[in-house]
Amino acid sequence: MEDTVDLVASFDLDFLHMDKLKTILTLIAVIMGILLVLSVIGLIYTALNYLLLIGLVAVVAFGVFKYRTRQNNLDKSDGLPELRQANRTLEEYKRRLK
Repeated sequence: MEDTVDLVASFDLDFLHMDKLKTILTLIAVIMGILLVLSVIGLIYTALNYLLLIGLVAVVAFGVFKYRTRQNNLDKSDGLPELRQANRTLEEYKRRLK
């Protein structure tokens, strides 16, 4: 009878040790899961941050490009060559009329 009592007592002790081990492993798994979720959130935040930065640089570059092309178009279309040509044509018509 003592053998069966010792067997049951050792079974209970083994069960308690297994329960503690399961608890520890569960806690480790939960901590690892939390760390994984936090790292994924960090990666998403970093990607969005870089996209925002790239977007801002692109908007500024587009604005500078538009400003410079507008300035170049204004410089080219100041109208002086056309005005000179119109003056020559007018002078030619005046000479023909005289």
